[in-house]
Amino acid sequence: MNTVLIIERFCRLRVIVIGDIMLDRYIRGEVKRISPEAPVPVLKVSEERLLPGGAANVARNLKSLGASVELFGVTGEDIEGKELLELIKQKGIDTGNIIVDPERPTTTKTRLIAESQQITRVDREEVKPISDRVMDKLITAIAESFKKDKPHGVIISDYGKGVIREELSQAVIQLARRNGVFVAVDPKGIDFSKYRGTNAITPNQRETEEVCGFPIKDESDLKRAMEILVKQTGADGILITRGKQGISFYVAGNENKVKTIPSDAKEVFDVTGAGDTVVSAFTLAYLSSGSWEDSVRIANTAAGIVVGRLGAATVSPEELIEHLNNRYTYQRKILKRDTLLLTASELKSVGKKIVFTNGCFDLFHTGHLHLLEEAKKLGDVLIVAINSDQSVKRLKGAQRPIFDENERAKIIAALGFVDYVVVFEEDTPFELIEELKPDIIVKGGDYTVERVVGRDIVESHGGRVHIIPLLEGVSTSSLIEKIKNL
Repeated sequence: MNTVLIIERFCRLRVIVIGDIMLDRYIRGEVKRISPEAPVPVLKVSEERLLPGGAANVARNLKSLGASVELFGVTGEDIEGKELLELIKQKGIDTGNIIVDPERPTTTKTRLIAESQQITRVDREEVKPISDRVMDKLITAIAESFKKDKPHGVIISDYGKGVIREELSQAVIQLARRNGVFVAVDPKGIDFSKYRGTNAITPNQRETEEVCGFPIKDESDLKRAMEILVKQTGADGILITRGKQGISFYVAGNENKVKTIPSDAKEVFDVTGAGDTVVSAFTLAYLSSGSWEDSVRIANTAAGIVVGRLGAATVSPEELIEHLNNRYTYQRKILKRDTLLLTASELKSVGKKIVFTNGCFDLFHTGHLHLLEEAKKLGDVLIVAINSDQSVKRLKGAQRPIFDENERAKIIAALGFVDYVVVFEEDTPFELIEELKPDIIVKGGDYTVERVVGRDIVESHGGRVHIIPLLEGVSTSSLIEKIKNL
């Protein structure tokens, strides 16, 4: 089936996610000295970022891919739990089915990262099964959700923190089977029998080896492992993520041997959350197509994108279509705000100097070209922020812009020396600069350093503002007047 058509159907799907939700904290900085107190590196912190993790990251992936999501899980009654619920809400995911349990802490993983190297991870958690009371609440809420609006699919995301008890997984799987709803499981532990009756199961190779009790060295070992998992779970098929080797899959009763789709990753920054992306993309693709091979190929491509980013990242349908079609065109430079922030963070972590400029860029002319070309010479990566259509109207009047934001973004992205383009809704880029923390802000000669929005922010972390002289007699306003007078 056409992969574009499969991905375009994602927005019609509704998926329930059940599992261990957690808070992922990323603390980044640089190490330049060893502590005098002990032989350990001193991390000078430059950035801290919080993201929904575990089953919440699965929900986040589904939402990013365009699906409607309902998330079921448990948090503690603590600050971390409140932060996690707020983050989930910010992603547009309803938190009404997340139970706050005062008897357990919110699972929190804190990663300390020096440049692109993770120094250590600090886990705050209490691994114990949820109580019967909490489990019964979850089962009741899931059953009510089925009655209200039957989902197209269910994902059980088990991180082994205690939410996915066998009674819960079996209640959910049997409920789904009675309603003809597809179930995929991202498993944990050495006994997968608690997932019996599922349609698909997506362990990684290490997890598979632990369950089966032998290392996977060749195709024969791989097929034997797949058959063991099918026998243990009764699943329709098995999908094993294998890192650099890609994804291997096996469909029960199929005469064909195990198939492997080679890894699509161009560069690996971080494998955090790659399994969440795989189970999310595979489930949506299978619900859209009914094809294991097409679905594994799409999931493999999605994983290849996210491992090229630091942290538990997500992928959009547009990015997925572009990568699947091998269309590495200028359009890949146009990023959503969240994606841009993660991308910029990755680039800074490996020592890249970020240059930032912004404007309406309506009726693109040689003055704009000169500004952007000179800006690129000041650093490694040039990010151009473009005012949205509504922002331009507020600043320039009801008759502007002449070209809409999508056309303007494409024109800027088509320039070889521009690395990334983002559209912002505010009248000024202050909030974007505050989030992005570029090394250099560039503006044209009609500005003074003192008037540049974001100057204080960039200078506070050692950056600077650079003014580029304007080309005489060239401006959007003068061009519009010339056109009017023709």
